[in-house]
Amino acid sequence: MLPPTVPLIWKRSTRAKRITLRIEPVRGEVIITVPDRVSRERALAFVHQQTEWITNALTELPEKQALTNGSQIMIEGHSVAILHEPEARRGCWLDENGLHVSGDASHTTRRIRDFLQAMAKDRLTRTLKIHSDKMDLHPTRLDLRDVRTRWGSCTRQGRIMLSWRLLMAPTGIRDYVIIHELAHLKHFNHGPHFWALVDSFIPDGRTGRLAAERWLRENGTALLRAA
Repeated sequence: MLPPTVPLIWKRSTRAKRITLRIEPVRGEVIITVPDRVSRERALAFVHQQTEWITNALTELPEKQALTNGSQIMIEGHSVAILHEPEARRGCWLDENGLHVSGDASHTTRRIRDFLQAMAKDRLTRTLKIHSDKMDLHPTRLDLRDVRTRWGSCTRQGRIMLSWRLLMAPTGIRDYVIIHELAHLKHFNHGPHFWALVDSFIPDGRTGRLAAERWLRENGTALLRAA
């Protein structure tokens, strides 16, 4: 049986062909997707059969990172110390010693989060512009969001969405996600022409792209559980 404190979220799907389980990385929820034709009893039996997998997956989740004095936050692939400066009056600022935050400790988390999101808007916007000009592919709009399931997306109308948490990843990983989404402006699929376009703008081509995807698989959950 699952521990009583683990939420089980049910999702019915007309498109699903089989029962699937996944772990929501931030809240630690177990999400079960069930085809319409499958009964709840059969789905619940499937969950009980997967108890060991669920337990292991939850155990392997990285610890959540608290944005408090003395903790660490990733910025562009570097671990940065958070330093509370209660007597200062400068809001937040970043230097070679770490990320400083002034004022009352009760506001530390909010102020750091606001600072990181503002920095992400500036740096991701500039990076998108650089690659957009190189590829000669120009989105109609850029939105930054705090999504938990994907690092980026592109609509048929040319609007690109990026997770602001890409600020935490190394710049090469950030570049890959942006190039990936820009390539969808020309190829709205994941066919061979799409991947050829992506690889032509990635250092080391396909090898570099696969390395970036591997980095996100191995480290992405930790970024999602921070801030």
